Amino acid sequence: MDAALCDDLLQEVFRLLPPAAAPAVSLVSRRWLALLRAATSTLTLRLPASSDAPPAAGVAAATLAALLSYYPYLSALTVVSADATALDADAVLLAVAAAPAAARLSALRFLPDSAVSPAALLAALPALSGLTSLHLTAVRPLSFNWLSFLPRLKSFALVNSAAIVDSAGSNWDDADGDGEATGALPLERLSLCGIRSGDRGLGWLWRRCGSLQWLQLRACDGTGDAPASLAFVRCLGGLLALELRACRPVADRVLLLAADHCRRLTSLLVYDGSSSEALHRFIHQRGSGLHTLDLRLPLDLHNDHLLAIGAEQNHGGQHATPSLAALRLQSCVLITGDGLRSLARTATGAGIEELALVSCDVVEREPGLLTFLSQSMRRLRRLDLSYNETLSDKVIGAMLSSCRNLIDIRLRGCRGLTGGSLVSLLRHCGQSLEILDISRCPGIAVGNVELFAQQATRLTCMIIEESVMSEELKAIAQRKGVKVGSLPWEEPF
Repeated sequence: MDAALCDDLLQEVFRLLPPAAAPAVSLVSRRWLALLRAATSTLTLRLPASSDAPPAAGVAAATLAALLSYYPYLSALTVVSADATALDADAVLLAVAAAPAAARLSALRFLPDSAVSPAALLAALPALSGLTSLHLTAVRPLSFNWLSFLPRLKSFALVNSAAIVDSAGSNWDDADGDGEATGALPLERLSLCGIRSGDRGLGWLWRRCGSLQWLQLRACDGTGDAPASLAFVRCLGGLLALELRACRPVADRVLLLAADHCRRLTSLLVYDGSSSEALHRFIHQRGSGLHTLDLRLPLDLHNDHLLAIGAEQNHGGQHATPSLAALRLQSCVLITGDGLRSLARTATGAGIEELALVSCDVVEREPGLLTFLSQSMRRLRRLDLSYNETLSDKVIGAMLSSCRNLIDIRLRGCRGLTGGSLVSLLRHCGQSLEILDISRCPGIAVGNVELFAQQATRLTCMIIEESVMSEELKAIAQRKGVKVGSLPWEEPF
C-alpha cells in the first residue's frame, strides 16, 4: 500500500493534515518522515538552554544546521532559545542563513534571549534576501543599516530587550545627518519595543520609512536621540494605522505630531499612556478620518472626548458620512452613561458597526445603557462586553431584543451570566451569529452551550475553555464544522 502512493500525492495529503498529526505520521516509516519534512513549509524550533562555553554554543548551532537540512522547502521559520549568550545568538543566526531553505524563507522570527550583532546580520542577510517579514528580539549595538540588504522586507519588528544598551559614542547609522535619505526601505509595517530616548541610530531608520503604513510603539520612552527625533516625522505622512502601547513618556509628543502630519490615518490605538489634552487635539484635527479608535486610558479618557468624536466625524457638513466604524474602550472608568448616550445620538454613533466596552464599570453602573446603545446603533454587528463581571442575564436579554444583526459577541470573563443569556442570544441572534466567546463564564452550564451550538445556524467559532468541553459538544462541532476551543493565539506583529 505504501509503495502504491507516489511522493507527490503523499506530500499533498500531509499538507492537509493538522499540525497535531505530524508526530504520528513521522513514525510510520523513514520514507514518510522524509516526505513529511519536505512538505513542511512552517516550522517552530525551541532550542534548549546551553552553557556559556563557546563549544556548547557551537554544538547548538551545528545541531540546528543539521536539523534544518531536513526541511528544504520552509517559507516561515521561528527560532526560540533561552539563556543563550551573544555568541550563541550570532552562531544560530548564521546556521539559519546556511540552511537549504534560506533562499525560500519569507518570514523569520528569531527570538533568542540575547542580542544578535550587526556583524552577524550583515553576514547572514545575503542568503536571506527573500525575507518579507522579520522579527528580532534585540540588536547590539543598536543599528539598522543592515536593513538595506533586505530589498523585499515589508514587515519588521524589534523587541529591544537586551539589558545592556550601547548608546555611547558616535553611530555611523546617522552619518547622513538630517539631510535627504538615500536608499528608501520598502517597509510598510514597523513595530518597535523598548526604544529609549537616548538610543542611537533611529534617525537613519525614520528617514528611510517613507512608505510606512502601520507603526507600533510598545513600552518606548522616546523615538531616539535628538537627530532621530527630528527625523521621526518623515515616516508619518503615509501612515494608515498607529499604535501606542504603554508609551506614556512619549505618547503626547507622538500624538501631536500625528495630528499635524498623519493625513491618511484611519486607525488609532492608545493603551496606558496619553494626556487628555493631547488626545483631544488629535481628535479635533484627525478624528473625522478615523475608521477605528481603540483606547485603554483609565484616567485620561473623558466624556468630552466622546463628544469631540461625534462632532469631528460630522465636521464635513450636514450630508457628510461619518467614517468611524469601530470604537473599542477598555477600563475607561471616567466615561459615564451620559457620554456614551450623547455619542450614540449622533450620526457617528448610529454608524458604528463594532463596539467594545471591556471592563468598563459604566456598563454595570447603568443597567439600561446597553439597551439604549443597541437601539441607537442600528448597524452594530460586533460587540465585546468582556470582563464586566456583574453583567446579568436580564441586561443581556434586554439589549439583544434590539440587536438582531450581531455576527460576533464576546462575553469573556462575565462571571455573572448563566445559560439564560445563551437562550436570549439564540432567540434574537441565532440566525446571524457566527462567533461567540463565553470563556471564563463559570455560570453557563455545558448543556446550554451544547444547545446553542446545535441550534445556531451560522455559528463558525465558539471560544470556550477546552477543560469544560463535553464529548457531545465536540461531536456537534465536528458535525457542523464549528471551531470550538480556547481563544486563538494573537500575532504580536
